[in-house]
Amino acid sequence: MKRIVTTVLAIGLVSGLIAAGAALTALHQARAQDAGAEQTPLQALQERAQHISEKITLLEDENAIENLQRTYGFFVDKALYSDIAKLFAKDGTLEIGGRGVFVGPERVHEYMTFLSDEGPAYGLLMNHLQLQPVIHVAPDGKTARGRWRFMAMGGEKSEDAGKAGLPSFGYLGEGDYENEYVKEDGVWKIKTLHGIFRMYTQDTEGWAKVALPLTAPEKDLPPDQPPTKLYEMYPGTYIPPFHYDNPVTGKPVEMQ
Repeated sequence: MKRIVTTVLAIGLVSGLIAAGAALTALHQARAQDAGAEQTPLQALQERAQHISEKITLLEDENAIENLQRTYGFFVDKALYSDIAKLFAKDGTLEIGGRGVFVGPERVHEYMTFLSDEGPAYGLLMNHLQLQPVIHVAPDGKTARGRWRFMAMGGEKSEDAGKAGLPSFGYLGEGDYENEYVKEDGVWKIKTLHGIFRMYTQDTEGWAKVALPLTAPEKDLPPDQPPTKLYEMYPGTYIPPFHYDNPVTGKPVEMQ
């Protein structure tokens, strides 16, 4: 809501600057004795309007990227895997946990359907919350990076163990995304989706008793590339590197 209000105010300010610039131009044309006196105030207003216009575009890009990632989470919730694949760029990649890297929308779809059949199913729960976005758009407006926290709650109420080999129980999990985005044909898409597990556990036991290990490449789902990073989940302490500096000090975040 704050971002929408800021954008509306910025648009109003740009319009005001443009109107003021037109009025100032007419005034200087009437009074100016030389070209230099006529151009300087107008140029200052034009530069200010251009700066605000760029800020508006940045806010619009950030908003589009946040909607893109949140949409991914909602599609995961309902196993809308064909729609998930369309969120990825032509050479986009997906890497979740330790199963490896899958390249291109078709392989993204193959990975997702490995988890379950397409579409909502009786007894299947896969809530996937996308939280705490930190988005940085490149100066050229063509690429961006984003860090998110995800919270996962799911399970299968069935005697069927499921395609992924998970026993019939509920699970709770959380972790981080360090993603890259690209504007493809004027539309923001996922360039790199990298989900880093922090913790997964059975909801009947809780993380104080049961901490599931990191996933590994599957024999029935060979990845296009091996995992980019192997790490220990909770109770381990691995934290994925931040793509951005400390916003107050301007210095890289030191990983202990």
